[in-house]
Parts: sequence; structure tokens; C-alpha cells
Amino acid sequence: MADIISRKDKVNQVITRYPQLKEVFVKHGMPNYPGRLPSETIEFFCRMHKVDIQQLLDELNAAAGS
Repeated sequence: MADIISRKDKVNQVITRYPQLKEVFVKHGMPNYPGRLPSETIEFFCRMHKVDIQQLLDELNAAAGS
């Protein structure tokens, strides 16, 4: 079972741990650039991209198998 992803986790660490989650972040506004990943928290990502944090966390945890 995967660890639960929370609002305080950093985007780059989550994607490094679960590479398949990059597509979830891209779906919610993260540019799909190769290379360096954002080091902001999921909470900050949601504020900047106007994403409902609970919806994103639910999607991320489901895709990660949490």
C-alpha cells in the first residue's frame, strides 16, 4: 500500500515517488516540461492553479494506490 499523499507534500517528491502522477498534475495546470519538477507543496500548487485541494488529493491518492 502506498503512503497517503497530503497537502504538505512537495510536487517534485510526489512525482519522483509515483511517476504516473505527473499526468494528474498536468491535467490540473502544471506545464508538461521535461526535466525539473516544481518544488512547491501541493497546497501551494492548488492555490496557484485554482484547484480544489481535496479533489486533487483524492485523485493523486487513487492513482498512487493509497
